[in-house]
Amino acid sequence: MESAQLLDILGNGNRRKILQLLASRPCYMSEIAERLDVGAKAILGHLLLLEQSGLIEASVDNQRRKYFHITDNLRLEVFVSPYSFEVETTAFTVSEGSQRPGTEASAIAGLKSLCGEIHELMERRRQVMQEYQDIQAGIARAMGSGMDAIEEIAQDNVEAEILYNLLKGPSNMRELSMQLEIPEYVLEGYLERLEKKELIRRDINKYSIV
Repeated sequence: MESAQLLDILGNGNRRKILQLLASRPCYMSEIAERLDVGAKAILGHLLLLEQSGLIEASVDNQRRKYFHITDNLRLEVFVSPYSFEVETTAFTVSEGSQRPGTEASAIAGLKSLCGEIHELMERRRQVMQEYQDIQAGIARAMGSGMDAIEEIAQDNVEAEILYNLLKGPSNMRELSMQLEIPEYVLEGYLERLEKKELIRRDINKYSIV
């Protein structure tokens, strides 16, 4: 599903509460309605939408009762800056841990070991996120300087938009046309002009800033 659609779905407070509830354990529809104090009909509508989006799945227990659980791991990131608005989703599958039946003592020892592992992984995640934030701040600074340079160079808004898009990375004619919502036959003249100025170049079918 497109990131924009996921944002729309998660924009509803009750749907977010449902996911928070299912993040702890699978639940029946009646449980969800009772915990959230929302009518069963409304909860059913939210569940169907979340199921259609692929965020949750329904299973049937031995008594043929349907319960819901989160499908898989999904990370949704929104990055907003004066020079960029980006939404990205990343899905990843986690293999189930092996069952290790044993005594209560072995279960306690296993729990303590897992607790230490979880704390270590969370600290590593914090460090990675800090590095990621530093990189994003660097990108924002570089994009800002790039935009300042483009304002000095570009003759009009279309040239500026083309250069701004190419600042993010190479693109072909079709990609630029879709991103800028400008017909390809109109873009062609602008791209030729920018090539003559030696501001951009074309490698095979991709344009990039020189």
